[in-house]
Amino acid sequence: MYWSIIGDYDIKTGTCELIDNAIDLWMEAKAQHKILIEVDLDPERQLITIKDTAGGVKEEDLRLLVAPGASSNSPDAETIGIFGVGSKRAVVALAESVTIKTRHAGAKSYQIDIDSDWLQSPDWRIPHFEIPDIEEGVTTIDLSALRKSFDENDVKNLVAHLGETYAWFLRNAKCRIKVNGGLVKALEFDSWAFPRGFEPRKASFAVDLKGHEKVNIEITAGLIHDRDPTGENYGVYFYCNRRLIVKEVKIREVGYFVTSEAGVPHPDASLCRAIVKIEGSAKLMPWNSSKSDINFGHPIFQAIRPTLIQLVSHFSSLSRRLKNDWEKKVFKFDKGDTQLVDPVDAQQGKRLVLPPLPKVNKPHFEVLRAKNKTQIRDQPWTLGLVEAMAAVDIISRQKLETKNRIALVLLDSNFEIALKEFVVHKTDLFPPSQFNIQQLFEKRHRVIDAVSRKTQIDKKLLDKAKHYYGLRNKLIHERATVSITDSDVEIYREAIEEILAILFGLQF
Repeated sequence: MYWSIIGDYDIKTGTCELIDNAIDLWMEAKAQHKILIEVDLDPERQLITIKDTAGGVKEEDLRLLVAPGASSNSPDAETIGIFGVGSKRAVVALAESVTIKTRHAGAKSYQIDIDSDWLQSPDWRIPHFEIPDIEEGVTTIDLSALRKSFDENDVKNLVAHLGETYAWFLRNAKCRIKVNGGLVKALEFDSWAFPRGFEPRKASFAVDLKGHEKVNIEITAGLIHDRDPTGENYGVYFYCNRRLIVKEVKIREVGYFVTSEAGVPHPDASLCRAIVKIEGSAKLMPWNSSKSDINFGHPIFQAIRPTLIQLVSHFSSLSRRLKNDWEKKVFKFDKGDTQLVDPVDAQQGKRLVLPPLPKVNKPHFEVLRAKNKTQIRDQPWTLGLVEAMAAVDIISRQKLETKNRIALVLLDSNFEIALKEFVVHKTDLFPPSQFNIQQLFEKRHRVIDAVSRKTQIDKKLLDKAKHYYGLRNKLIHERATVSITDSDVEIYREAIEEILAILFGLQF
């Protein structure tokens, strides 16, 4: 059995199993005393030592450290250790040679050695022997001849993993974990945003499995303001008995990849996070055997699923609908209150009462194309002119320091192109036999003069175009770069829109 599970563990899962046991002992004593768990990892010599002050193991309980299925924990207790299995699998999976030293308060110190010879023996009994006294209430596990090597990067990742996994315990001033002497800090994920009317929702209820005691459930879902575009830190996070099991879950079982639910995971929906907390007997927890994932076929998860999917779907859709202005509509709301969901509706899987989602606003370029559908159909060359104006709007909303310069150049270029399209396609006004297009476009003022004689463009509009053309030339030809203000872009845009309306009947 031991040999078969080696592949299930790595440095994270193995270390956490041993820490789980220490925390269970501490919690069994009602967390009355301080506990320090020290993890020392030596990448150069490939050694691991885990020391805890959870209370030590009594001599009569030493057999529990290795006997399969034996444990001082009750399966009905709200523990985080896999009773009678976890620590044994962890030490065997991590190393070929294991030394355990322990001393219970007021008792003698003992040592157990686990090696390949013992694993190959058919006899489960293992000798323990007395050693010179170590500190009372302390257990030390030394691991050598590791089955899998680790490096400095693995150590760094482990520190973050421990901070996330045991955040609830680390918030208690009496519980500390150190890695290579450095204190592990609690890392939590309740970084909610509170946009008005769309604050996070919390559903609290109990699941009653026949023949078992109830399991308490709490699901909190909402939009977040700690979005990491590269880390994809959204999705569903699961805690069992206050221990993080798995994070950033984005699979069909929690609503993703289903069009009518949360849809395909995408940056548009990356502000949605749901945190599921499950508390109850260890034997009822829906975790897998290494506590690195959730068993989605478990009856507890199946009871949670309807409520979870509704919340994940709602806030994923909200994230998408607000995507064009997260900064103003989401991120600035960093304080507020979480709204409670009716516990009866949550428990029975009814349709939750959630605020109506905001209407989906079409992108500006789609709105402009719809407004000018007839004009574009009759004058196909105007499509580029319409989309260029939409592009100016898009650029103006970006976080670019030089966005106004880009917008000005685009507006002025669109104005020149509009003049060309007007001259080329209005052959009744500009017969090719009378107008040499190449010569006409050698000088911009010639084109403007020719067009203004044939149309009713207000001189004030042409003066504005001339002014901003001058600014554009300064950007290109002068040593000093001029600054372009928001007001400059707005005035010029309005002028160009009026000119395009006169020349082609376009609407903005």
